[in-house]
Amino acid sequence: LFYREEVASYNWGFVNGRSQTIYPWDSWDEPYDDEPDPWFHDIFDTDGSAYSEEEVALIRRLTNR
Repeated sequence: LFYREEVASYNWGFVNGRSQTIYPWDSWDEPYDDEPDPWFHDIFDTDGSAYSEEEVALIRRLTNR
């Protein structure tokens, strides 16, 4: 949709790290001992591997890359 409408956009949860965006919003009040399944936002782990190869394939297809 953004591409078609020529609107710039980005994903604020890109790589698992300092911002902890793999955790859902309730993590502010409820601590998580392990990584949630599925992750909440991030696309890549700290080593560069994709959380979901299918998600990466979809992003590439949608962005024509």
